[in-house]
Amino acid sequence: MPRLEILLLMLLVGCASGGATVRSDSKSSVAVQNNIQMGRAYLERDQLDMALEKLSRALELDPRAVDAHTLIAVLYERIERVSRAEEHYRRAVELLPESGAENNNLGQFLCRSGRFEEAQSRFKIAMDDPFYKTPGLLYMNAGVCAFEAGDLSLAEQHMRKALQFDATNSRLLLAMAKLAFKQEQPLKARAFLQRFEEQGVSSPEALQLGANVEASLGDAEASARYVEKLRTEFPDFTPSNAFQGEPETP
Repeated sequence: MPRLEILLLMLLVGCASGGATVRSDSKSSVAVQNNIQMGRAYLERDQLDMALEKLSRALELDPRAVDAHTLIAVLYERIERVSRAEEHYRRAVELLPESGAENNNLGQFLCRSGRFEEAQSRFKIAMDDPFYKTPGLLYMNAGVCAFEAGDLSLAEQHMRKALQFDATNSRLLLAMAKLAFKQEQPLKARAFLQRFEEQGVSSPEALQLGANVEASLGDAEASARYVEKLRTEFPDFTPSNAFQGEPETP
């Protein structure tokens, strides 16, 4: 599942959750946190059996440990136990119903499951969280989900809002370029791609898009340069139209 593998990498490299352990009123809270930390570490190292053991233990000690529900949901989604993953994403939201992070995570899951309307309702709840720490990320996720649902107007609305919070986010700039190209606005797509490239990053999706944009603008030479760079830097790349937002984890 290539999309999920990319997503899980992003899940585990530094996004901070608005959630935590709801109950921390006994000595067991130390054991709960230790098991959560070990479970996260094992998940990062792809030792899924050990991660499951530690996270399950954390939930045995404290069934209200939000971070444990979030991480075990990630794990279950990774091993394609989708119903179990949904159960834990939803439980995290039940425990912190107004939390932006937990609603964003559930929204992302629903979007990956193709339940776009329900996903947007979760993003909307997250947007109403006045203490949400990364609103740019949230609006980008909502925009990407709308793009995948085919609602280009809503996608642009959310992505432009995201730009107000994080105008140099390379993934957002690439998403805007893809959106503009889908809207048959190649000059705008080129402008966003140029802003993306100014961030000093490169990706096969960006190079593929660059080739398509330049071809649509009639610049065969520029298109060929993108194609050559794509072949050189990413020889195993398989073209795809899919892209995804970023979730929040503990």
